[in-house]
Amino acid sequence: RAVLEAEAETRRVLEEQEREAAAALAVVEAEEAEERGRRAEQLKTDGNAAFREARYAEAVRLYSAAVELEPENGVLFSNRSGALTALASYDLALADADRCTALRPDWPKGFARRAAALHGLRRFALAVNAYDAALALDPSDGILVTARRQSSFALAIET
Repeated sequence: RAVLEAEAETRRVLEEQEREAAAALAVVEAEEAEERGRRAEQLKTDGNAAFREARYAEAVRLYSAAVELEPENGVLFSNRSGALTALASYDLALADADRCTALRPDWPKGFARRAAALHGLRRFALAVNAYDAALALDPSDGILVTARRQSSFALAIET
């Protein structure tokens, strides 16, 4: 009987140690995630500054580093899509815009990025559709209305 009680006590102690280790690991992982978030935010801020200064390749590099840290952040994909569009890397810009809209389907900017990339690829009908999706989410955005008009006009000239 003493052996059974000792085994039960050993199991209880081991289970308690496992719970404590799991709790400590969760704290460490949360702290690491918070630090990754801070670093990603700084990289995004630096990327935004590079973009404003028309240093688009540098902006892409910074946004890419941020995406590595936060691969589920739709804003980072949107920002990198904008920088890639400025570099006329439309296929890559479209891929990032699509990732953005998958992550944030309720955000018009992702659809606007998609439309801009499609326009750059001269896929005007799809660009108009993407602008329509953006406008469905934000019908009062005059910039979207103007950009849609430009894609629609390009489509009319092409056909």
